[in-house]
Amino acid sequence: MHLPGLVSLLLLSAPVLAAEPKAQDKESFEAELQRTLETFEQNMDRSTPIPCGNPPMRRPERISGEDLQFDPRRLAHLDEDETHYLLTCTFKLDGTVTSCRILKPALSLDASNRETLKQWRFKPAIYKDKPIATTCTLSGKLTPRPEN
Repeated sequence: MHLPGLVSLLLLSAPVLAAEPKAQDKESFEAELQRTLETFEQNMDRSTPIPCGNPPMRRPERISGEDLQFDPRRLAHLDEDETHYLLTCTFKLDGTVTSCRILKPALSLDASNRETLKQWRFKPAIYKDKPIATTCTLSGKLTPRPEN
């Protein structure tokens, strides 16, 4: 086919190509979406962490382990209004925590606090009446470590 013929064919078929597909009715779309979500939930790997609260779930609950305590010299450098920390961790199905890091204030987890975190145990998060691994943010009071 020569170029002018191809251009004519494209121009003649343009309205057909530009036509929108038939819109699916809202009820069938919602039903299909619900089936897809149910299939996903049945097949999901509950040991792969999902963000806490998305979808709605019962958060992990600490059942054992001491509170974190920080070096008093490090706390002395903080503003007076910084009295709490924000910590994000991954909570596994077996109740252990991993990949913890402090979001606020600008402190790092020292060796003592990393050991304390290894001792923490949690009831796992619950999603649709089943345990699930999750990544959540916790808060706690910035407590100075007693000096020996």
